[in-house]
Amino acid sequence: MEDAGNDIGRLAISYFTGGFNCAESVLKALCQELKPDCKNCVRIATPFGGGIAGKGHLCGAVTGAVIAVGLCMGRTTPTGDKSQCDKVARRFIDEFIKEFHTVSCRDIIGVDLLSDEGRKKHKEHLRDEKCCSVVEFAAEKMYNLIESMR
Repeated sequence: MEDAGNDIGRLAISYFTGGFNCAESVLKALCQELKPDCKNCVRIATPFGGGIAGKGHLCGAVTGAVIAVGLCMGRTTPTGDKSQCDKVARRFIDEFIKEFHTVSCRDIIGVDLLSDEGRKKHKEHLRDEKCCSVVEFAAEKMYNLIESMR
């Protein structure tokens, strides 16, 4: 299972370096491997990149991972049990904060993606220097957490 988790991280990075945003990359890699019932996974995640449309709020890699756990383990009726899904999501957030000290995109990358200067710095080096490790961590961690609950 650990090897598959590492592979999922590399797959997420390949999507990210290929042009998908952080949320899309994490969700696409997790959906490809875990195969939840969702043919439009990337479309769901599109507005979450850059901390929700570049606003710097909740990290898109976090959002993509949490969407994936919902697709894989979420309830389908109002009375369905959501405890396992919530447990995985909480544990993921705890592990993410332990690793990066925040879930805020702006705090992680240190720039405003809505400014010309921030976008330039992000494109020139922050995607590689900061975001790739975040994308990889999110995909691997969530994959391993979901698999441990199956």
